[in-house]
Amino acid sequence: MPIRGMFLSALAEIRVGKVRVLLSAFCVACLVATVTVVAAVGGVTQQVARDLFEQQTGRPGTMMLYPEFRQMNASGVPVESVQAMKESLQRFGIVHTPYFEFGSAQIRTADRRVLETQPMNGPPNFSLTVTDHRLLEIQHVPMVTGRWFNATDDERLEPSIVATEGFARLVGLDPREAVGARIEFAAGEIWQKVRIVGVAEAGTGGMMGPSGQIPMVYLPFASMLQMGISTQQPTFKLRVAPEHSAATITRLKAESSKWGAHQVHVQKNFGDFLAIGGKLRLLLFGVTAAMLMLGSLPVIALGIFAVRQRRSEFGVHRCFGATGSDLFLTVLLEGLIVCFAAGIAGVSAGYLVQGPAMGILMSRYFGIPEQGIDTSFPWEAALLGLGVAVCVGVFTGLIPAWRAMQRSVIRAIRA
Repeated sequence: MPIRGMFLSALAEIRVGKVRVLLSAFCVACLVATVTVVAAVGGVTQQVARDLFEQQTGRPGTMMLYPEFRQMNASGVPVESVQAMKESLQRFGIVHTPYFEFGSAQIRTADRRVLETQPMNGPPNFSLTVTDHRLLEIQHVPMVTGRWFNATDDERLEPSIVATEGFARLVGLDPREAVGARIEFAAGEIWQKVRIVGVAEAGTGGMMGPSGQIPMVYLPFASMLQMGISTQQPTFKLRVAPEHSAATITRLKAESSKWGAHQVHVQKNFGDFLAIGGKLRLLLFGVTAAMLMLGSLPVIALGIFAVRQRRSEFGVHRCFGATGSDLFLTVLLEGLIVCFAAGIAGVSAGYLVQGPAMGILMSRYFGIPEQGIDTSFPWEAALLGLGVAVCVGVFTGLIPAWRAMQRSVIRAIRA
């Protein structure tokens, strides 16, 4: 029997057995919709976790370098030592940036209020992090308005800063209109005007205080040196390929004596997230497999029942020259058509449910603002749903198709 004949025979049986087909399609559509939603929730959850991890810690391959120096002068670690560290990292081809919180600084707002990083009483008003323009290659910093640092900021006479939304509100500015505003900054007794060139999202980096995340300010490392601020304990944020991390740590420790450091600590910031992501994928695979097995049972039962009702029909087909293989492929093709159509319906239902449900779930139960995360439908979930539908079609069609192929011609005609 040609393929076209098998296809037309399968469509004809679908039209005849409407009730059975609708029941099978409903079961498969519910299964595919559930699998799609579960896969979409798992994918979006992992995506949100990855985004938050990259905002707070860094992209995969991020490490923190903590050197301990033998000698420190009155102004802290000598600039020559810091430059030697930068030269070593550049020579090794490692993406790097200074990244450390500055201990004591003050900000004076337009209404002459003075805000401190370390007030005498109470929690800090804000935190100050020293870095440079290469941080974007290592850590995700979502911007609300304005821009991140660039290489020209290192040469400006008027230092540039990037503030979070909380800091803009702290100094009395609208975060959407804060770019270009000037405030006064001091790390000692000398006050200097600085310009805000960008505003980052509220949840970017920073420490947590009693009332939530502390407002944060980023200052370029070159501007810190230009303003004569001492370098107390410089640390660097690095990004390397995870498989090269062990070799990189060994090379840095061997190089540390050239910087004047007697000890170097390196902290990996990507191992936990990779392990969590792997476990989440295994859990998702297990749930999908279990649902596939359980959801296929009623469809298999309906298929076997339909084959028993069509014994005479199969006998007639065999009398007119249809082989057992022809009957096998016809019944299997019928199941694939029904399951694929039901799969499209199930994926569509999952797509309609997942979008608003994820936003509500993340904002209500995890405290993540809906506008701050990407809850777009992951198309991997749609492919998984259609793959499950095809697998169900094959899996549930094999037994009925095998039963149809084994039917005896004489017994079928007598029936």
